[in-house]
Amino acid sequence: ALANYQDAITTVETLRSGSLRADESRTIFLSTTKDVFDDAASAFAEMALLSAPAAGNGAEALTGQALQYAADAFKITEQARARSLLDLLSETNASVTEGIPPDLLKRKQDNLDKQQQIAEELTGISLAADSGKKKPSDLESDLEKLQTEFEGIENQIRTASPRYASLTGGKPLSLGEVQSGVLDEQTVLLEYSLGREASYLWAVTKSGVSLYKLPERPALDKLATELRAQLIPSKLQRRIVGIDVMADSQRGLGVSATPFAEDAASFVTASSALYKAAVEPAAAMLGEKRLLIVGDGALNYVPFEALVKSAASADYSSLPYLIKSNEIIYAPSASVVGVIRQQNNNAPGRSMLILADPVFNSNDTRAKGAGSTTNGAETRGLGIASAVSDVTGESAAAGSAKMQGLPLARLTGTRTEAEQIVKLAKTSGTQADMWLDLDASEDNVDARDISKYRVVHIATHGLLNAERPQFTGLVLSLVGNKNEDGFLRTDEVFNLRLGSPLVMLSACETGLGKEKRGEGVIGLTRAFMYAGAPTVGVSLWSVADKSTAELMTDFYRRLLGSSAANAAPA
Repeated sequence: ALANYQDAITTVETLRSGSLRADESRTIFLSTTKDVFDDAASAFAEMALLSAPAAGNGAEALTGQALQYAADAFKITEQARARSLLDLLSETNASVTEGIPPDLLKRKQDNLDKQQQIAEELTGISLAADSGKKKPSDLESDLEKLQTEFEGIENQIRTASPRYASLTGGKPLSLGEVQSGVLDEQTVLLEYSLGREASYLWAVTKSGVSLYKLPERPALDKLATELRAQLIPSKLQRRIVGIDVMADSQRGLGVSATPFAEDAASFVTASSALYKAAVEPAAAMLGEKRLLIVGDGALNYVPFEALVKSAASADYSSLPYLIKSNEIIYAPSASVVGVIRQQNNNAPGRSMLILADPVFNSNDTRAKGAGSTTNGAETRGLGIASAVSDVTGESAAAGSAKMQGLPLARLTGTRTEAEQIVKLAKTSGTQADMWLDLDASEDNVDARDISKYRVVHIATHGLLNAERPQFTGLVLSLVGNKNEDGFLRTDEVFNLRLGSPLVMLSACETGLGKEKRGEGVIGLTRAFMYAGAPTVGVSLWSVADKSTAELMTDFYRRLLGSSAANAAPA
């Protein structure tokens, strides 16, 4: 059976590396073959556990044949995880469009422009006079056709590209390569593979490997969903593709008027249950080391920092959160970490770029060069359906004839946030450029050189489209752009060229997206990593304007005051 699984994987790999060259084509293909990898990894993992001393569920560091089986299972999970991203990263800094006929590139751009126009109509943010004439079902059909056509164009470009032909796709790392090239003495890799009948956790240090059998995917997904339900007020809960925290979808953006209960018992129950199921089996290996989490399924949508190691207390402030003992970082796969480290050896200077407080409509006095106006606190998010009416209580069309842009609430906290970060930067001797008001624009992001910055911080509204993640993005200034529409979307982020910075997205739900089997969450994080950012800070839910400003200020106070201010982000 093991030999047959290996033969099947070899066949899948041959097909993947053949004529499937566009990112979406490969992603879809790999998602349809994911069961082969999952079942193969499970078979090898079971052999590892059976071969371990006393069949101890891998609690002790594995050796001999058990270690070899575990290494084979790990390699298979890495082959199936974030492979499209790994392929994309191999294209970074390689101009695959060089030598391509101009008419083919123009067809690609025209296609993207049409997709963009339809997306604006579907998300309710288009203010064009002729928008709304087509039914949503017809728009969806048009968009599907355009995306199919786009994939064909992408395949043609890569097939005709001399640069692409010379590239070697990202190679998944073996267990030994991860130990020697990714991990240090103070880091433990926790890599999850959630299966239909059982799940598995590899706990890997630089010198040892343990393997643990966990509950099946539905059970872990349920525990993660229950934790999200406790973390997020019901008014802000959003359906995530395949991972629902509510029976019906809600689009509310405001912070819930009902505070959390003083008794944290329900949260503690949900959080400690997930900790016991997903982390506690490997607790003996963790100590106070840094944890590199490679999640799977619904584990991609929960912050491990908030997991509670015991239910000893019912007071939020005194709970034994995992973050109190362990630094926690996340990655799509261990192989992606290895590739990014190879590409980002030379860190740029110590300068920072902060974009904040954009101008969202022409009624804003800043659009006329006058003083600023103020609005009440809002959350930094914009839902995909009836987006404008959620924020303002009126339709976009109602005000379209009178003003340019959208009636989005101004986020005054983002300005305070930016100014505080600049003060901290100056105190630490770090140069900080601040783009506010009309300067916080997509035109500037495209036209100016942003590759020199070590930190890029963007504080604004987030736009989430979980069904079509290429249209998830950030709302910059909607007034004064000459070449762009002001929405910096995922597909546009892919075209940015960053200089290995830390990117902080201080907006709603920037860490969310659509989970594609094998690839993980498709969204802004993936796009910024491709654009050159080894470290991306994102949020998993709607965030309040004022408290986010306080959180970000404290984050940079600690970052700029530590040794990290003199080194590249890890």
